[in-house]
Amino acid sequence: MWKKIAIGGAIAAATLGAGTAALAASGSTSSGLPTPSSTSAHGAAGAKHQGARMRLGRALHGQWVTGKAGSTTFTTHDAIRGTVSAVSPTSITVRASDKVSETYVVNSGTKVRMRTSGKGAASSIGQVKAGDQVAVIGTGTTTLTATGVIDVKK
Repeated sequence: MWKKIAIGGAIAAATLGAGTAALAASGSTSSGLPTPSSTSAHGAAGAKHQGARMRLGRALHGQWVTGKAGSTTFTTHDAIRGTVSAVSPTSITVRASDKVSETYVVNSGTKVRMRTSGKGAASSIGQVKAGDQVAVIGTGTTTLTATGVIDVKK
């Protein structure tokens, strides 16, 4: 269960990082979130979270780095959401709608989930086909290794 939470959190962090980078690149000083003056004091926090979730749902790809507390060890994470352009037992290539493509190594540690009818189930890379809509999360800098693949079969 904690691995599912970690993968979900990592995807959320990746998409949040991508949104933050886009905001920084645009030079905008507005967050796009409601301010306390535009929302009742009771609903302000909920409105801010809802706005962030909406932006995260539109993220296409991102990269972030984590570190271990009290250590100089760092891990680079990468995520992409898009269409499978190539897949084999050892790799998957995904193309986002902005035409960015990323190829990930697939190994025995890669968790694959198939989502159909709103429910997810454990699967294998052999069930993922070119043209499927997926979200992939992985680690690495020069060679990306997939830690999780979620196939939504659209």
